[in-house]
Amino acid sequence: DLFASVEPILPSLQEDGVAVWVLGSGPYPPGVVALQELLDAASEELEPEDVWQPEDMNDTCLYIFTSGTTGGCRGRDGARGSTGGSALPDTPFPGLPKAARISHLKSIMCLGFYELVGASSRDVVYLALPLYHMAGSLLGIVGCIGIGEQGRGPRVSPVTFGREAEPPYPPISAGATCVLKEKFSASQFWDDCRAEGVTVFQYIGELCRYLVNQPPRPGEREHGLRLAVGSGLRPDVWQSFLQRFGSIRIVETYGMTEGNVTLFNYTG
Repeated sequence: DLFASVEPILPSLQEDGVAVWVLGSGPYPPGVVALQELLDAASEELEPEDVWQPEDMNDTCLYIFTSGTTGGCRGRDGARGSTGGSALPDTPFPGLPKAARISHLKSIMCLGFYELVGASSRDVVYLALPLYHMAGSLLGIVGCIGIGEQGRGPRVSPVTFGREAEPPYPPISAGATCVLKEKFSASQFWDDCRAEGVTVFQYIGELCRYLVNQPPRPGEREHGLRLAVGSGLRPDVWQSFLQRFGSIRIVETYGMTEGNVTLFNYTG
């Protein structure tokens, strides 16, 4: 869907040696890598471990572009933004989006996200967050994959550099059902929850505000939602959400894509 935005600058990207990968039906201009064709032609057999296993769990797994709220990328001299009244060619101004490096270890540790907040394989998780951000992709999708049978999936310890920790934690995760919504709709949310049997909702604070600002509707307390987890929920919206929609456990978290510490508000 977004290739039309990239196509006008495709020649300059190719001159700079930037590879352009596209997932979706073509045709595409020469030099563009069509991933769908490669996926269709790929074997379903797993390649040997030495092909896909990283040599170091701290190596880069992927890059996620952040919203830019923490300032520009560092330049060659390590300074942020402009230096001496002019910006270096590779030093964006503060506030511009930048690529945050995500290691294999950090990606694997996201398997434990839903287990930490008390979800289990019996839950149905409602996810309407964009998958190009860490909250939707790693915490949401990968977190669902990592849920264990009783909400205690495989633990990954930084000390073991990605190897599973010792028992009593079961070595195999069961995963949980994830309801992926292409676009969040406050007017359809509770109908979706009832239709899909949703028990867990991953939010950003504004989504809860949208729900609270909806006109009252019959049956909006008739649902199976038991847990809401996310970031950025204002105290007044928090209280209004519980008063209006019933006894739902809320776990507020705080973290940064490029950070290495996450906070959980377990007590509410």
